[in-house]
Amino acid sequence: MKTKLFLLALAATLTVQAQKVQVMQVVSLPETTPFYYPQLNADGTQLLLTNESYQGLTLYNLDKQTKQLVSNDMNAGYEPIFNSDGSKLFFRSSSEKDGRRFTAVKTYNIDAQKEQLVMKADRNVGKLQHYTNGVIVAKDEKLFKVTFGKKTETVPTYVSNEDLKLVLYKNGKRTELNPYNEEDINYIWSSISPDGTKILFNSKYGTAVCDLNGEIIKNFGHLNAPVWYDNNMIVGMYDKDNGHFITGSTIAIASLDGKINQELTDGKEITMYPSVAPKANKIAYNTIDGKIYIMTIKF
Repeated sequence: MKTKLFLLALAATLTVQAQKVQVMQVVSLPETTPFYYPQLNADGTQLLLTNESYQGLTLYNLDKQTKQLVSNDMNAGYEPIFNSDGSKLFFRSSSEKDGRRFTAVKTYNIDAQKEQLVMKADRNVGKLQHYTNGVIVAKDEKLFKVTFGKKTETVPTYVSNEDLKLVLYKNGKRTELNPYNEEDINYIWSSISPDGTKILFNSKYGTAVCDLNGEIIKNFGHLNAPVWYDNNMIVGMYDKDNGHFITGSTIAIASLDGKINQELTDGKEITMYPSVAPKANKIAYNTIDGKIYIMTIKF
């Protein structure tokens, strides 16, 4: 299915005195159907979207201004990824049996509009991470790779959350890290830096970065749903709630060296769950009511 997509320019050069990052433009996808959890590809030309419960997956081509339905599967919208050249994407497909969830991994060829199963449904399937022209994923405390064609490149460092533990896979070895050295602490939203040397994660102490030994480098405080922008900067959301509902949230960018810590949205709307395309200086995010925005920034 393809539908013409029109982008509406909302703002240009929204800057505030003393800001180190300029917001050059914000565009909106004027969809009547609410979408959430946007995922940009590397060059910012394509965008993956889902519904509020991660069911289904829709692909927008921002250059051609078209969209296509990728999948209606349950959990398909939970952290899908593109391969390195943007020609394929990988996503989950979940099912329930006897009250237990099983998760498969599928790929989708964008030009051919063809889906393929690459890992059959199983328990304890972890975070997807791209690997050359394929994907790596942890399952049952082991790291698996799926590629198209023979690949001889070294498997990159991989990090995930398993039973709310922070787990690192490197050089064939699995290591549980505990940066705060506490017995009952949960870790979420973990990811490896682009250069594979640092780990971003969130806990009850907020969002932080540690090295591969679990030594904390910096704590960013209450910057939730964090993602790497590059090896020095992260993007996340400063959200607030009243114990029952989210009452406010802004998208923000912060750097490890402390030179940047800046809100990029003005708080008039509740803006959440950013995704980034550093090559295009773009950040995508959704509002609480399912509107999607794409921001272009300048340093």
